[in-house]
Amino acid sequence: MGQWDASVAEWYAEKYGEYPTNRLAVDRFDWEDGLVVVDIGCGTGAALRHVFTKANMSRLIGVEPIPRMIEIAKERLEAHPARDLIEFIASPAHTLPLGDDMADVVLAFDSFDHWGDDEARNKGLQEVHRILKPHGTFLVVKDGGIADAQAKERFTNKVKAQRFDILDEQHIEEEDVVFTMWTCQRMRS
Repeated sequence: MGQWDASVAEWYAEKYGEYPTNRLAVDRFDWEDGLVVVDIGCGTGAALRHVFTKANMSRLIGVEPIPRMIEIAKERLEAHPARDLIEFIASPAHTLPLGDDMADVVLAFDSFDHWGDDEARNKGLQEVHRILKPHGTFLVVKDGGIADAQAKERFTNKVKAQRFDILDEQHIEEEDVVFTMWTCQRMRS
C-alpha cells in the first residue's frame, strides 16, 4: 500500500472504513458499563461507535497516527449519538499520550501490523501494557487470521513477551469475512 497519507486514508475509509470485522469482533466481547476503551489504529472509528451501543461506557478514545483518518472519523461521528463521548488522539501506538493504568480495554482491530517495524510493535505492546489497568483486556484482531503456524507463534510469543496472557483465540468466519481474535489480559507486573 505504501505510505499512509491523506489519499490512502480516504481510499481506506471508502473501502474498509465500515468493514464488518469491527462490528463482529465487538459483538463477541462481553461489555460492561463504565469501561474506558482505547482503540489503537481506530481508522474511521467504526469499532468505537459500535462499542457505544453495547453498554454505558465511561470514555471511548480512538488513537490514530494519520491526521486525515482522524478527520474522517470525526466527520462520521458528527450525527452519531456517541459524538460527545468518543474522542480522537493523533499518535502512533509506540508513544501513547495517555496515563498509566487508565484503560479497561484496548482494541487493536487489524492495526497491529501497521504499528511499524518489530521494534515499534514491541514498544506499542509496552504502551498497551502501561495504559491498561491490571488485568485489563487487550483485544487483537487480524483480518484473514494468520496464514501459517510459524507466523502465529511469532505473534503470540511477542504478545506473551510483553507480559500479556492469551486467554482466548477465536477464528471467525461470518458475513464473507474471516478473522482471528485474541483476548489477552495484562499481567499485573
